[in-house]
Amino acid sequence: MSPTPEEWLAADPDPVTRAELEALLEAGDQGGIEDRFGDPLRFGTAGIRGPMGAGPNRMNRVVVRQFAAALAEWLDFRGGVVIAHDARENSDIFAADVAEVLAGAGCWPVTLPPNSPTPVLAFAVTQLKCAAGVMVTASHNPVGDNGLKLYLADGAQVIPPHDQAIEAAMASQPLPPRDLPDRGPDPEWPQKVSVEVEYIAAILANVPRLYSFHPLAYTPLQGVGLHYVNFALTELENGEPFVVEDEAEPDPLFRNVVSPNPENHDTLAKVIRRAEQIDTPLAIANDPDADRMAAAVWAYENEWRVLTGDEIGALLCDWILGLRVESGGDERVVASSIVSGRLVGRIAEARGATHVETLTGFKWISRAADSLKPRPGHLPWRFVFGYEEALGFACNNRVRDKDGISATVHFTMMCRQLAYEYGRTPIERLAELMDEFGLHRTDQVSMKLDGRTGPEVMSAIRERLPHRFGRVEVMEKTDYRDGVGGLHPADVLRFDLVDGSRVSLRPSGTEPLIKGYIEVIGDIRIPDPLFELSEAVRGMVLEL
Repeated sequence: MSPTPEEWLAADPDPVTRAELEALLEAGDQGGIEDRFGDPLRFGTAGIRGPMGAGPNRMNRVVVRQFAAALAEWLDFRGGVVIAHDARENSDIFAADVAEVLAGAGCWPVTLPPNSPTPVLAFAVTQLKCAAGVMVTASHNPVGDNGLKLYLADGAQVIPPHDQAIEAAMASQPLPPRDLPDRGPDPEWPQKVSVEVEYIAAILANVPRLYSFHPLAYTPLQGVGLHYVNFALTELENGEPFVVEDEAEPDPLFRNVVSPNPENHDTLAKVIRRAEQIDTPLAIANDPDADRMAAAVWAYENEWRVLTGDEIGALLCDWILGLRVESGGDERVVASSIVSGRLVGRIAEARGATHVETLTGFKWISRAADSLKPRPGHLPWRFVFGYEEALGFACNNRVRDKDGISATVHFTMMCRQLAYEYGRTPIERLAELMDEFGLHRTDQVSMKLDGRTGPEVMSAIRERLPHRFGRVEVMEKTDYRDGVGGLHPADVLRFDLVDGSRVSLRPSGTEPLIKGYIEVIGDIRIPDPLFELSEAVRGMVLEL
């Protein structure tokens, strides 16, 4: 049975959310109460995430404690669990609650230093040989959101059926007591103190030492990436980046940031201005938990160009496959998601690597090599690069998740080599790749839903499957809901068009949005087919 508001009040240790619920009860606000006590938060991409507030449909200390109790039950009440948190509001409190509940249930919590990046947590799980990892973060979500990401013993995000089992265990948990016993100090883990150093060593292992200096402008968007980027670039003798000063320090309210999401081009305005001040052609941003990276470069048209995730993915893939430290035979694996562009797959094939297409999310991308069958007489498969168009990049196999810090280092070193050894810009290198493999252009459109859920809108699309987008007919429809090519079922539709273009649609895993992914291959024409397709997709969804 769902708890009553009164029962929830009795269990809630947070005076802020208790006051919120008490005010709703006193005012008789039935709508507000039903909103908070309707459907509980569901597992999304790799855990739970949502606005903070009172009730089971919000992120709060009661929900966090239920999550931790369910995790302990799923782990059979034993095993080490690494816990880290970013700088968002209540992240430190939520992390402490997770640790206290796990310790009380017989697990061994290992807490990383405050304000740790998500990729460091992912690395620590395998480095410390723990049974799981919990990261308290809402990544690039708006101010006021928070969440919990769960990692399994292999250092990658939780996947089905484990997420479903933990979600079911959460639903069956009794409300935790308001007062928990003090868990005491962490157990002695000798390796814990060196996790930061070992993480930096791991992400630099496949980065060549170059002898020139390439300055960059950088912003952590008032998140937690700056210390680690400074550490890594200093180790490579590139010097610390030139930082956007009022975005350098963590701030849970992001008061100096347009948006904590680096996919928002307006968010990059300050770091581009900082690059102009120091006369450097490179500006980079990490999102607040430092697992994503955005880049803007000075283009040959004498203007700044914000690169898309697909363009960065192509450049990094080409760079990494060309490194001497990553040289090898056909055991190398490159992975990208089904909604990302096709250029990376073509680069991988031409460079002698195996390309694997996975579902959206690094819980699938990071395991791309795991799913391949061993081949007699060959070396084991080796993951060397993975990406998804939403600015997520994995540049080695030691961090089994997207890693904005590693991507920042690789992209900076790539630009350094292009500039000082080959006299080229990233834009010129991208043009060379397009000459080699054909012009690939991509776009993404996000459509907010007016009170409907993403799955509802996807069902409506399936009932009225489009036969054309704009003036271009659909040649083939693929529904990943039924499982395709051995992939786990997913709520994704793909439409391949007669001119070689492609449209993919899926609901967001963290926000009330339908996302459309468009790719056009071929010469630019007037009118622009990429713009036409994007508008056709937007119109089709909004008319439902």
